[in-house]
Amino acid sequence: QIEDFTSTTSSVPMSSVPLQFLVNVYSSSSTCGSGPSLSCSATLQDGSVVYVTVGLLWQESIVATSDQLVAEIVTVSPLGLTKSSLQQVPNTFDWMVTLSWTPEYSQIGPHIFCFSAIDNMELSSELRCVTLIVAIYDCLHGRVTECGTCQCDTGWTGHNCSKAICKPHCENGECVLPDTCSCDSGWTG
Repeated sequence: QIEDFTSTTSSVPMSSVPLQFLVNVYSSSSTCGSGPSLSCSATLQDGSVVYVTVGLLWQESIVATSDQLVAEIVTVSPLGLTKSSLQQVPNTFDWMVTLSWTPEYSQIGPHIFCFSAIDNMELSSELRCVTLIVAIYDCLHGRVTECGTCQCDTGWTGHNCSKAICKPHCENGECVLPDTCSCDSGWTG
Protein backbone atom coordinates (compact mmCIF):
# COMPACT_ATOMS: atom_id res chain seq x y z
CA GLN A 1 0.00 0.00 0.00
CA ILE A 2 1.37 3.45 -0.96
CA GLU A 3 -0.09 6.39 0.94
CA ASP A 4 0.55 10.12 1.04
CA PHE A 5 -0.15 12.44 3.95
CA THR A 6 -0.73 16.18 4.34
CA SER A 7 2.12 16.43 6.88
CA THR A 8 4.64 14.27 8.68
CA THR A 9 2.49 14.22 11.81
CA SER A 10 -0.79 13.30 10.09
CA SER A 11 -2.05 9.73 10.53
CA VAL A 12 -4.90 9.99 8.00
CA PRO A 13 -3.80 9.44 4.39
CA MET A 14 -4.90 11.84 1.62
CA SER A 15 -4.85 8.94 -0.82
CA SER A 16 -3.99 5.28 -0.82
CA VAL A 17 -3.00 3.04 -3.74
CA PRO A 18 -2.51 -0.73 -3.54
CA LEU A 19 0.89 -1.97 -4.67
CA GLN A 20 1.28 -5.33 -6.39
CA PHE A 21 4.26 -7.22 -7.71
CA LEU A 22 4.15 -9.70 -10.57
CA VAL A 23 6.67 -12.52 -10.32
CA ASN A 24 7.30 -14.99 -13.11
CA VAL A 25 8.76 -18.32 -11.99
CA TYR A 26 10.32 -20.58 -14.59
CA SER A 27 11.23 -24.20 -14.21
CA SER A 28 14.41 -25.31 -15.86
CA SER A 29 16.46 -28.46 -16.00
CA SER A 30 19.69 -26.44 -16.18
CA THR A 31 21.42 -24.59 -13.37
CA CYS A 32 21.46 -20.82 -13.17
CA GLY A 33 24.46 -19.18 -14.71
CA SER A 34 26.20 -16.06 -13.62
CA GLY A 35 25.47 -14.08 -16.76
CA PRO A 36 27.96 -12.39 -19.06
CA SER A 37 30.79 -10.20 -17.81
CA LEU A 38 32.31 -7.16 -19.46
CA SER A 39 36.01 -7.03 -20.21
CA CYS A 40 38.26 -4.85 -18.13
CA SER A 41 38.72 -2.14 -20.74
CA ALA A 42 40.88 0.60 -19.23
CA THR A 43 38.99 3.40 -20.99
CA LEU A 44 35.42 2.25 -20.38
CA GLN A 45 35.43 1.51 -16.64
CA ASP A 46 32.23 2.41 -14.79
CA GLY A 47 32.29 6.07 -13.79
CA SER A 48 35.29 6.97 -15.93
CA VAL A 49 35.60 10.12 -18.03
CA VAL A 50 36.71 9.88 -21.67
CA TYR A 51 37.62 12.96 -23.74
CA VAL A 52 36.58 12.85 -27.40
CA THR A 53 37.75 15.47 -29.90
CA VAL A 54 35.03 17.27 -31.86
CA GLY A 55 35.14 16.43 -35.57
CA LEU A 56 37.48 13.44 -35.18
CA LEU A 57 36.49 9.75 -35.34
CA TRP A 58 36.47 8.04 -31.92
CA GLN A 59 36.36 4.23 -31.84
CA GLU A 60 36.26 1.81 -28.93
CA SER A 61 35.34 -1.85 -28.51
CA ILE A 62 33.12 -3.45 -25.90
CA VAL A 63 33.87 -7.09 -25.16
CA ALA A 64 31.59 -9.41 -23.17
CA THR A 65 32.50 -12.91 -21.99
CA SER A 66 29.94 -15.65 -21.32
CA ASP A 67 29.70 -19.42 -21.31
CA GLN A 68 26.31 -18.86 -23.00
CA LEU A 69 25.54 -17.14 -26.29
CA VAL A 70 25.71 -13.35 -25.85
CA ALA A 71 22.51 -12.14 -27.49
CA GLU A 72 23.12 -8.41 -27.37
CA ILE A 73 25.28 -5.61 -26.03
CA VAL A 74 22.80 -2.89 -25.14
CA THR A 75 23.88 0.75 -25.24
CA VAL A 76 22.40 4.12 -24.35
CA SER A 77 24.38 6.44 -26.60
CA PRO A 78 24.75 10.07 -27.63
CA LEU A 79 23.21 11.04 -30.96
CA GLY A 80 25.30 9.80 -33.88
CA LEU A 81 27.26 7.13 -31.98
CA THR A 82 26.99 3.86 -33.91
CA LYS A 83 27.53 0.28 -32.82
CA SER A 84 28.67 -2.53 -35.12
CA SER A 85 26.87 -5.85 -35.27
CA LEU A 86 27.67 -8.29 -32.47
CA GLN A 87 30.44 -10.73 -33.41
CA GLN A 88 32.00 -13.65 -31.59
CA VAL A 89 35.77 -13.49 -31.30
CA PRO A 90 36.99 -16.75 -32.97
CA ASN A 91 37.92 -19.64 -30.63
CA THR A 92 36.84 -17.76 -27.47
CA PHE A 93 33.81 -17.14 -25.28
CA ASP A 94 34.13 -13.42 -26.09
CA TRP A 95 31.60 -11.34 -28.00
CA MET A 96 32.38 -7.86 -29.30
CA VAL A 97 30.91 -4.69 -30.78
CA THR A 98 32.83 -1.68 -32.05
CA LEU A 99 31.62 1.84 -31.30
CA SER A 100 32.20 4.70 -33.74
CA TRP A 101 31.43 8.39 -33.25
CA THR A 102 32.44 11.63 -34.88
CA PRO A 103 30.92 14.30 -32.60
CA GLU A 104 29.86 17.66 -34.02
CA TYR A 105 30.38 21.17 -32.64
CA SER A 106 26.78 21.19 -31.39
CA GLN A 107 27.69 18.21 -29.15
CA ILE A 108 30.49 19.91 -27.23
CA GLY A 109 30.25 19.07 -23.54
CA PRO A 110 29.47 15.96 -21.46
CA HIS A 111 27.41 12.96 -22.64
CA ILE A 112 26.49 9.88 -20.60
CA PHE A 113 27.13 6.54 -22.32
CA CYS A 114 25.90 3.31 -20.67
CA PHE A 115 26.15 -0.33 -21.75
CA SER A 116 25.61 -3.92 -20.61
CA ALA A 117 25.58 -7.39 -22.16
CA ILE A 118 22.64 -9.83 -22.23
CA ASP A 119 22.98 -13.55 -22.92
CA ASN A 120 20.50 -16.00 -24.44
CA MET A 121 19.28 -16.97 -20.92
CA GLU A 122 18.30 -13.27 -20.48
CA LEU A 123 20.94 -12.81 -17.80
CA SER A 124 22.75 -9.49 -17.95
CA SER A 125 26.14 -8.18 -17.01
CA GLU A 126 26.67 -5.22 -14.75
CA LEU A 127 25.66 -1.84 -16.17
CA ARG A 128 28.58 0.45 -16.91
CA CYS A 129 28.21 4.18 -17.47
CA VAL A 130 30.96 6.54 -18.57
CA THR A 131 31.00 10.25 -19.30
CA LEU A 132 32.12 11.14 -22.82
CA ILE A 133 33.24 14.78 -22.92
CA VAL A 134 33.33 16.22 -26.41
CA ALA A 135 36.07 18.83 -26.47
CA ILE A 136 37.95 21.16 -28.77
CA TYR A 137 41.68 20.65 -28.55
CA ASP A 138 42.72 23.42 -30.91
CA CYS A 139 41.98 26.53 -28.84
CA LEU A 140 44.38 28.84 -30.66
CA HIS A 141 44.04 31.80 -28.28
CA GLY A 142 42.48 30.37 -25.14
CA ARG A 143 42.17 27.25 -23.01
CA VAL A 144 39.96 24.14 -23.00
CA THR A 145 37.47 24.12 -20.09
CA GLU A 146 36.49 20.99 -18.16
CA CYS A 147 33.29 20.86 -20.27
CA GLY A 148 35.32 20.71 -23.49
CA THR A 149 34.66 24.22 -24.79
CA CYS A 150 37.22 26.94 -25.47
CA GLN A 151 37.44 29.85 -23.09
CA CYS A 152 38.97 32.54 -25.27
CA ASP A 153 41.64 35.02 -24.19
CA THR A 154 40.60 38.68 -24.18
CA GLY A 155 40.23 39.95 -27.73
CA TRP A 156 39.46 36.55 -29.31
CA THR A 157 36.23 34.68 -30.16
CA GLY A 158 34.92 31.67 -32.16
CA HIS A 159 34.66 27.90 -31.55
CA ASN A 160 38.45 27.57 -31.30
CA CYS A 161 39.31 31.20 -30.39
CA SER A 162 40.74 31.90 -33.84
CA LYS A 163 38.80 35.07 -34.68
CA ALA A 164 40.18 38.40 -33.44
CA ILE A 165 37.87 41.10 -32.10
CA CYS A 166 38.42 44.70 -33.20
CA LYS A 167 36.83 47.71 -31.49
CA PRO A 168 35.86 49.67 -33.39
CA HIS A 169 34.93 47.21 -36.14
CA CYS A 170 37.18 47.15 -39.25
CA GLU A 171 35.18 48.97 -41.95
CA ASN A 172 37.39 48.36 -44.99
CA GLY A 173 39.64 45.53 -44.02
CA GLU A 174 40.04 42.48 -41.81
CA CYS A 175 40.60 42.18 -38.07
CA VAL A 176 43.83 40.14 -37.85
CA LEU A 177 44.74 40.62 -34.16
CA PRO A 178 42.74 42.09 -31.27
CA ASP A 179 42.11 45.76 -32.11
CA THR A 180 44.40 45.48 -35.17
CA CYS A 181 42.94 45.93 -38.66
CA SER A 182 44.64 44.99 -41.90
CA CYS A 183 43.19 47.48 -44.37
CA ASP A 184 42.01 46.59 -47.87
CA SER A 185 44.08 47.94 -50.76
CA GLY A 186 43.57 51.71 -51.09
CA TRP A 187 42.44 52.20 -47.46
CA THR A 188 44.30 53.37 -44.37
CA GLY A 189 43.40 54.04 -40.77
